[in-house]
Amino acid sequence: MKKVVLIVMLCVAMFSLGEIVEATEINDLKKEFQQLRQEYEAKIQELQAQVDELAKEQEKTVVQIEEEIDKKFLDVEYVGRYEGPFQKGGLLIKNPSGFGNVSVGGYMDHEFESFHESTATFDQHRWIINIGAELADRLRFYSEYEIEHGGPNASGGGEAKVEQAWIDYLITEWLNLRAGAILVPFGRYNLYHDSDLQDLTDRPLVARDIIPTTWTESGVGLYGEFNPVLRDYEDLVLGYEAYVINGLDDGFSDTSLRGARGSIESDNNTAKSLVGRVIVSPALGHEIGLSGYWGIYSNKDDITGGAVDWLTTWGSLEVLGEFAYFGVDEPSGMNIADYFTGYHIQANYHFWPEFLNDTFLGRNFDEPSFTLVSRYGWAKIDDDSDAGTGDNEERRVTLGLNYRPVESWVFKTEYQWNDTKNERLERGDKHGFMASVAMGF
Repeated sequence: MKKVVLIVMLCVAMFSLGEIVEATEINDLKKEFQQLRQEYEAKIQELQAQVDELAKEQEKTVVQIEEEIDKKFLDVEYVGRYEGPFQKGGLLIKNPSGFGNVSVGGYMDHEFESFHESTATFDQHRWIINIGAELADRLRFYSEYEIEHGGPNASGGGEAKVEQAWIDYLITEWLNLRAGAILVPFGRYNLYHDSDLQDLTDRPLVARDIIPTTWTESGVGLYGEFNPVLRDYEDLVLGYEAYVINGLDDGFSDTSLRGARGSIESDNNTAKSLVGRVIVSPALGHEIGLSGYWGIYSNKDDITGGAVDWLTTWGSLEVLGEFAYFGVDEPSGMNIADYFTGYHIQANYHFWPEFLNDTFLGRNFDEPSFTLVSRYGWAKIDDDSDAGTGDNEERRVTLGLNYRPVESWVFKTEYQWNDTKNERLERGDKHGFMASVAMGF
């Protein structure tokens, strides 16, 4: 009997011990599973963080590429002008403001001025329409039609004209063909003169009376850009434009070269003029341009010109400017203006006070900004003895402040101080206030 009881107790003990061992193993397995699960979830979170970081980096890279493409080509970020549906840097830019392979855009400005001893007045100065098209990847068209001061039928005597109309045949990045009515590549301002791109209302003296902006001529030529891939200058970009055009004629005076702008339809002589501009950009935001011009303005006498322009950016500060000179061959027995020269230097400082974000100035706008602007300009033209007082010279100092809720919409205010020697070129000795609003689309 004792043996039976002992055997029964031994069986019960073994069974209980098995249950204890089994329970211990299950608990261990549970702990191991929980640990694996925690490690798995931590790994998933780590991978998700890496994916999010890669997505942010990719987004930044895309934005940087788009900014570099815009600056590399024409510094114009909005549709309608030189952009969609055109190819830029191998990327097809879609244009929501167009239809099919045609893009539509433009700009306008409206001005107010009040100068000493002059009438204060409003002026609907410019209204521009741009139409572009792309028939294929390497065939494109661009045009710009300008209406100034209400057009030719307005009481103030405005005008309406083709400012650009050209056709491109794209060959490769560094060699392309262009033919039509083109903006003459002499200096930077003539190429980037659009009102909404500028930080001051009035154009510089040198860009009006020396370089006759807006300067459009009919012709044909080549353009392109490339990176020479120098070891220590990986960001270096070289670009050029070179054209054979109708050129300037003999309509200039000793107060301006503007009257010498030629006809899109025909030249006043059989000789053709040559013009070109070379651009050197050692890094993004820094550029220097060298321009040259030669042409016959009458039967045998010529005009020769040279210009240098620059743009450099240091954070919120931009410094830019332009110098130009034209020398004119003087016909035997005649006294004409035989040289035209001038320059301007401009500094722009962009800023935005954060406390304005929730005000009407900043609300619902991604990157609003203010810009403080200062410009010094000077121009001098040889006297043609019509007044007999010596060479004509004018200086201008301008201080301004503008506000941009978005890049292509701007409200500008500025004050000018003008000083003239002998015959006036623009404002004479009058000082005054200007304001304007401009929008590109």
